[in-house]
Amino acid sequence: MLKRNILPKKTKIISIVMLIIFITYICASRFLQMKSYAAQTTESYSSSKISKYPGYKDLIDNLKSKYPNWDFKILYTGLDWNQVIKNETTAVHGRNLISSSKTGAWVCATCGDKPYDSGNWKCASEVAVSYYMDPRNWINEDNIFQFENLAYNNNADYSLEGINRIIADVAWMNKGNVTYTNTSGNTCTLEKTYAQIILEAGKESGINPYHLAARIRQEQGTKSTASSTGKGTYPGYVGYYNFFNINASGSGAGGIIAKALTTARNNGWDNPEKAIKGGSRFLKDQYINRGQGTLYLQKFDVDNSDGTKYAHQYMQNLQAAYSESMSMKKGHTNYNTQITFVIPVYENMPDNRCGSPDSSSIVTQSVKVTGTNVQVRNSPSLLGTVLTKVNTGDVVLRIECASSQVSGYYWDKIVLSSGAKGYIARNYITQISDVTNCNISAVANTSVNLRNGPGTSETTIVTTLISGQSVTIIEKGAYNGLNGYNWVRVKLANGTQGYIAEQYLTEVSNNGGNNNTGKYIIATINCDNGSKVRIRAEASTTSSIVTSLAKGTTVTVMQENVANANGYTWDKIVTSDGLEGFVANKYLNKGGNNSNDTNQPGDNKKILGDVNGNNMLDPSDYVLIKNHIMGVKSLTADQQVVADYNQNGRIDPSDYVLIKKEIMK
Repeated sequence: MLKRNILPKKTKIISIVMLIIFITYICASRFLQMKSYAAQTTESYSSSKISKYPGYKDLIDNLKSKYPNWDFKILYTGLDWNQVIKNETTAVHGRNLISSSKTGAWVCATCGDKPYDSGNWKCASEVAVSYYMDPRNWINEDNIFQFENLAYNNNADYSLEGINRIIADVAWMNKGNVTYTNTSGNTCTLEKTYAQIILEAGKESGINPYHLAARIRQEQGTKSTASSTGKGTYPGYVGYYNFFNINASGSGAGGIIAKALTTARNNGWDNPEKAIKGGSRFLKDQYINRGQGTLYLQKFDVDNSDGTKYAHQYMQNLQAAYSESMSMKKGHTNYNTQITFVIPVYENMPDNRCGSPDSSSIVTQSVKVTGTNVQVRNSPSLLGTVLTKVNTGDVVLRIECASSQVSGYYWDKIVLSSGAKGYIARNYITQISDVTNCNISAVANTSVNLRNGPGTSETTIVTTLISGQSVTIIEKGAYNGLNGYNWVRVKLANGTQGYIAEQYLTEVSNNGGNNNTGKYIIATINCDNGSKVRIRAEASTTSSIVTSLAKGTTVTVMQENVANANGYTWDKIVTSDGLEGFVANKYLNKGGNNSNDTNQPGDNKKILGDVNGNNMLDPSDYVLIKNHIMGVKSLTADQQVVADYNQNGRIDPSDYVLIKKEIMK
């Protein structure tokens, strides 16, 4: 009897205690959640407040000085930068994707080559996500529009002309009034152009029409026809359109298309006008009204005003906000109008901007330690032996960036002041400006290796310089005696940095001449502005062209007066890029001894369209231009001068079309 009375009493007490704990947990969670949300504010730009966040102020102030009517607002997210990156990457693999053509540091080390979204995409790495998420990389005239407020602005310069500039390279949208296939399979025509529909849709839905134009271009592509969701001819869904690819998700190309077109059918989007205007209302309701009122915030869901973070993103393509912003910029012509930009900031951001994955792997970078008693290990793992400890403010040299995690960290290879090499967790370092203590012109006095760090042991050869190739010494005396050499840090003409044993360099004068070395003469190319001098493989106007150099380009003269041919006296030179060749010495300025006659030997005019520099138009010229436009491989500055075949001030599809026609005629 006693036991029966005691047991229920204990049970009641336990139940009450558990209930109290549960209620306390719920209340605490709600409180913490409210506190987190309360930390987020959107405020007008304040130079004093933004100064607390490294790297923002100067960038914004520069734009404000150029465009005083631009309105900058700051989204103080209240989110920790490192936690944001983890939530955008390792927390959910596949949240951010990059093209399957990307390799190395671009790719998530965990997922590797695992295919995403029909095999055309890979999971993006932390380095890649950090690069595109860091707002400081995009606060410039070209990329600022990914932060533009996407709500309709009555003071903006919206126009049909602006929309047409955005869609100028979209062939299927530039055929006059809109023609389409209806649900019966018949061809119909609307008495409107795509630009007119987009302008109307923007005003009716309260959305920036330049955003709508850029989004359609991004989603449907620039080929001769729209994608399967915009053609209106997909089997089973004839006459239905979804230009914004709303709800286009799932596995397999067919399944993704079917889901998008099912959405179109359910919404009655049976012609392009309905699809564009209906899709615009969707964008307004599901994104802009939920706090995702910029391209950046539609890609990276870091606005928690709706109580959610990270998951509600319009697209997985990591580069989407970047590429769409370039399209939106084309629409604007009057920068004197009022344009509002909303720029997010995060807590505990690195002092310097996050670099591109293209700069990862083998590097030569100065970094600053941001932690206390940070361990430097002899191998890239927590299991590595501790070599030493470094502290906040210490500067070390980074020579390799890890592309994958070990023990939960990216272990970057560094060089200590003693010259010893080791590994440090990337969490505890941040890149800083280059450490320099001199600025001395020099040339290689023999063929010599450029290394990513000082010493011949545990360093990697970046490239090999040829005798006479010019460099700039930017650091001396920091690493003497390593492996029997004194090592200097140098910078090449293309910006590449590395270390060379000092004895293999000869210092020369910064103001021309040979600096009394008796061997090397530094000269500059002398020709008319806008033209170029051809460097030949042999001392003859009939010899093949090695390269073409613009006025003012610095070269090293290795041998003077090597030959007289075709009415010219020829010198042997080496370019800063390491190319050897011959040039008529009348085109060299060696400190004032030059001719004013700047007609080029053999041909005084460059051939417009001759991108490959072989003195003729051939198929490789228009292929090079096409690859440049498509982003496959960019042309050099010199190549771009002649690539503008129609002389309209830009490289566009008409250039390679015209060249192709010229060749085929």
